[in-house]
Amino acid sequence: MSQKYYQDYGPIRRRRGSAAPKPGAEPIEAVTEFDREEELGPSFGSGRPAPERKKRHSPVRLILTTVLVLAIILTIPYAISFVLPLVMGDHAPTGVSIQGQPVGGMGRTEIRALLDERYNTFRKQPLTLVFEGRTWQPSLNDLGIVVDLDQTTDEAIAAGAYGNPIQRIEAWWRLWQGGQDIAPIVQVDTIKLQSYLLTLAPEIEQAPRDASVSLAAGKVLPTSAIQGRQLLVDQTSIDMLRAIQTLDPQDVALRTRTLSPRIDDANAATAIDEARILLKNPLRLRQSGRDWTWDQERIASMIVIQPKAGQLTAELDKERLAHQIEKLAQLVDSGSSEPRLTFQDGKVQISEPGHIGLRLKQSEAADSIAVALRSDLHTVELPVENVNPQVTAETLPALGIVELVADGRSSFAGSAPYRVTNIKAGANRMNGVLIPPDAEFSFNTQLGEVDEQNGFVQGYAVIGNRTQLEWGGGVCQVSTTVFRAAFWAGVPITERHAHPFYISWYDDYSFPEQAGPGMDATIFTGVQDFKFVNDTGKWLLMEATVDEQDQVLSINMYGTRPARTVQVVGPEITNEIPPPSQPVYITDSALPSGSVKQTDRARKGMDVTVYRVIEQGGTKQPPEPFFTRFKSWPDVFVRGIGSP
Repeated sequence: MSQKYYQDYGPIRRRRGSAAPKPGAEPIEAVTEFDREEELGPSFGSGRPAPERKKRHSPVRLILTTVLVLAIILTIPYAISFVLPLVMGDHAPTGVSIQGQPVGGMGRTEIRALLDERYNTFRKQPLTLVFEGRTWQPSLNDLGIVVDLDQTTDEAIAAGAYGNPIQRIEAWWRLWQGGQDIAPIVQVDTIKLQSYLLTLAPEIEQAPRDASVSLAAGKVLPTSAIQGRQLLVDQTSIDMLRAIQTLDPQDVALRTRTLSPRIDDANAATAIDEARILLKNPLRLRQSGRDWTWDQERIASMIVIQPKAGQLTAELDKERLAHQIEKLAQLVDSGSSEPRLTFQDGKVQISEPGHIGLRLKQSEAADSIAVALRSDLHTVELPVENVNPQVTAETLPALGIVELVADGRSSFAGSAPYRVTNIKAGANRMNGVLIPPDAEFSFNTQLGEVDEQNGFVQGYAVIGNRTQLEWGGGVCQVSTTVFRAAFWAGVPITERHAHPFYISWYDDYSFPEQAGPGMDATIFTGVQDFKFVNDTGKWLLMEATVDEQDQVLSINMYGTRPARTVQVVGPEITNEIPPPSQPVYITDSALPSGSVKQTDRARKGMDVTVYRVIEQGGTKQPPEPFFTRFKSWPDVFVRGIGSP
């Protein structure tokens, strides 16, 4: 009998030795030694094997089994996707189509050939852009379009073999249920497409043109408004992209929008009516038996067309009108009314008495002309005022004419007799003239009418683009010499015009130590003037002397010399241009038919700049430029055609 290793008296024994169970209670089953061993495990050292224990399932084993089953289920689609190409070979699965064209079961080469044939026309000529009867047929490359048929073929063959397992199952299900349609792969470079459209813009677009009114040769020339047009690149691009999606050749209309002008024809009607009223008739100007006529072309030069409140208006420009009246004053005004003086032995004396002169009331004349141009009369009696002389024999000492202030000289050597006559007549109009302090001297006003009454004859002068016969031809010799005297006097020169082309005889006496261009001044009565301001603080006396023997004209200015010095820098000659090689012929009905006469000789063109440097009160002023641009001039011939 085996030895017991537990105590004889312990809990079990105590339970065994206890009283009987209470009535109604479950009997306590005796615990045998075997039961104890089964509960607590095999007895240590018992020498006999333990009874076999009941087996239980492990949770880890269940989890591993579940994962393995899921892995097998999820791997099946991938396995099939690898097996399917091996089974199908290089063919598209059944149920696959490309843009409605079934390709299931077709091989790569067959599909590619089918696509080439299907889209051959589109690839050659994808789109035709149309607009107002014009067409443009850009290529795929022009539009930045690539139709990738190779990749499209790959997509058809690989249908159902992309994505995760669920997506692949869904793809196979679609193939089995109704098939799968694949869109051809098209790539579009929208920037290149829009760039192509922008190249068409110059042919399509048109800026709106406002209605306008212009004046030429005294006539009103209205111009109708035109609507503009703009190419809508973005909207047209969208239409083209939609057409490209069909992969069929299509016509696409270019989209545009209309641009309205700011001023339409109705807005210009007021200006047209106003301009026609102003230009209805020439304007006649009268004063004491003399009269002048402003033709429609001159009137048109004073009219300004401008928009106001969305409409065009035509009205007289006050500044332009004032400028024309200022020119008119050169003809109306009688010049200096002061007595003519001579300067001898440092003293002045009266050579001709003063007289009552006339001066145009320019402001009143402007108002009268503005009213007349809008009336049917178109005639104005010019308002003038009398100008009484200020200088008398008693006031001569107070004039401050005590010395030579400056002089100017020019040579007229070789001049034709008509020039000499006109030079003498012009010099006579300048000789002995008094210029008050702070007054502006106008050469044209002092010159007066260039006519026979004032001693002038007809001669050749530069008129327009050629030399032609004109009253007073050569009088610019006088204005040039007056300019030189004013230049060296240092007085402010307010208007000066150079001759249009180079005249060599004006080079002499132009500079103290050399002869050269750039010291001339041309005039034309009522158009171009020469003016300067007497800023010496005293009266100036102008004396003109014509030396016919040496052929020299001199202008002396007497007064009180201001504390200033005058120097010259130049002439600086630039931009020399040779004369034109081809002569110019002009017809003249006044000359006998077949006769030819040369009026101008070829001259080179050049730019000339002369600087006057004045130092006054110890301060040197900035150099004052006098710029001249001589045009190159051809030989000019006048060909007679006889009287009509």
